[in-house]
Amino acid sequence: MHSTKSILVGTTLVLATMIAALPTYYAGLLALAGIHAIVCLGLSFLLAAGQLSLGHAAFLGTGAYAAAILTRDAGWPPLLALAAAVAGCAALACLLGHLTLRLRGHYLPLATLAWGMAIHVCFGAATGVTGGASGLPDIPAFSLHGAVLGTRAMTALTWGVVALSFLAFCRIHRGRIGRAAAAIKSNPTMASAFGVDVAAVKIRIFVLSAAMTALAGGLYAFYMQFLSPGSFSVGASFNLLIMVVLGGVLHPLGALLGAIAFTGLEIGAQYLVASLLDLPGQMESMLFGAILIAALLRWPNGLMTWVRVPRSAAAPAMEGHAVSPAGADRLPARALRVEAVEKHFGGLRALQGVSLEIGAARITGLIGPNGAGKSTLFNVMTAVLPATRGRITLGGEPLARTSAQVVRQGVARTFQHVQLVAELSVLENVMLGGYIHGRAGLLAAALGRDRAEERALAAAAHAALAQVGLAAEAGRPVAELTLGSQRLVEVARALMAHPRVLLLDEPAAGLREPEKRALVALMRRLRDERGMAILLVEHDMDLVMGCVDYLFVLNYGELLSQGASAEVQRDPAVVAAYLGAEA
Repeated sequence: MHSTKSILVGTTLVLATMIAALPTYYAGLLALAGIHAIVCLGLSFLLAAGQLSLGHAAFLGTGAYAAAILTRDAGWPPLLALAAAVAGCAALACLLGHLTLRLRGHYLPLATLAWGMAIHVCFGAATGVTGGASGLPDIPAFSLHGAVLGTRAMTALTWGVVALSFLAFCRIHRGRIGRAAAAIKSNPTMASAFGVDVAAVKIRIFVLSAAMTALAGGLYAFYMQFLSPGSFSVGASFNLLIMVVLGGVLHPLGALLGAIAFTGLEIGAQYLVASLLDLPGQMESMLFGAILIAALLRWPNGLMTWVRVPRSAAAPAMEGHAVSPAGADRLPARALRVEAVEKHFGGLRALQGVSLEIGAARITGLIGPNGAGKSTLFNVMTAVLPATRGRITLGGEPLARTSAQVVRQGVARTFQHVQLVAELSVLENVMLGGYIHGRAGLLAAALGRDRAEERALAAAAHAALAQVGLAAEAGRPVAELTLGSQRLVEVARALMAHPRVLLLDEPAAGLREPEKRALVALMRRLRDERGMAILLVEHDMDLVMGCVDYLFVLNYGELLSQGASAEVQRDPAVVAAYLGAEA
């Protein structure tokens, strides 16, 4: 947080000087840049969660018109009208979010574009309320305790809101919901596997973004004192999106850089075309567009490419905490049972009447040739896929219907193909596994009330990394690790969920021999000291045969054999189907 505070202090000094020294016209442009920055902070967080909105100018207009009408026509105090506009826009966003955010792919941006266009049409059609195409004039200036704020005072107020919003978003960005947002963008299935309610988190982020945009809209109305539907067109939504992309979504600072850079480029293009080159006004848009295209092609990650801001303040090791991610006590015995499970994909029968048990305090192996149905069974056992027929129970109780609920029951997993968030550090990826044990939401993070929880999670994550031999790599970007080390990070992340049943999908792929021996030793410790039930899917037969207590063999979606590893290894059917004649 020291970097964030330094940025705030430095920016505050520069802005205070500019507000006081610049001519009134340029001070007003600075106010508009601040209004855009507020919108971009919320929109940037939305993009960071993998959600693309092409209709955000509609929320800007809704906030502006609501605050203006309540103040001008209903006589409300500006501050109260602003609060009501934000609350109303948040409610509207919640409704729209429930209707559209479950869409995926190109359907989501198309849906946001559609309702953005619809709301913009309403601004022009509701002549009796909004003034229609003629605009809404005579909006009172913003006032506090009877003191009317002029241009410079409004600029100072706007950037004060920017500063507070920036600090709040920095805290959210490095906290529990920030990590969840990054995981949702990277892989929603993986995020759900560690307890993230993907739909609920998406809606909360969408509502927060809309509320921030409505706040900016209200400030815009009081600053301009005149509103026109043209200011909130689809083109305005695209401009806001360009600002965010121009700045970059790797950190909230990108939103500020994008808003300021966009405003500066716009003014520069106007000056160059009109004053220096004496060209027609149409050339301004062409030049401006060319500059933006060149900038985005040169810096795909936006202007944040130039800036290195630490994402998290939780990276240092927590002294005095010896937290075990798997818990200090032996876990209650919970067996995971699969009873006559079938999974069909149309006419393809991926699983056919499979029954097996993963007993407590036991390492169970699951082997079979490629295409045998192992990964499908993993996905069914973690509610990623629903079973077509059959029953799965944990400790005699039916398994939950969603991945987010399964991990809360005590089942954690790794993935066949590494599923880590490249934008996060090693430590933050592991902390994501403890999502279900955290409570802090958006408000708690924004107010800095999650620090004790973050310290506890970081301490447990350090302990989990120590268990897999990666404690020294905690602060590194996870993308810099080798494939084998990334698989161990996945194991550490799974341990953060405090599982009773641990499902490991090819964890030894890419590991060197010393790392494989350490993995086997870890599984044995978890079995003996924690009473953990472990299911191991692996193609390394030497590793499997040397550590499992019981072994199941799948072939073409059916259970081919089961028993002690030595017995299965001698089974002629297994030899023919999987191990090969030489075995």
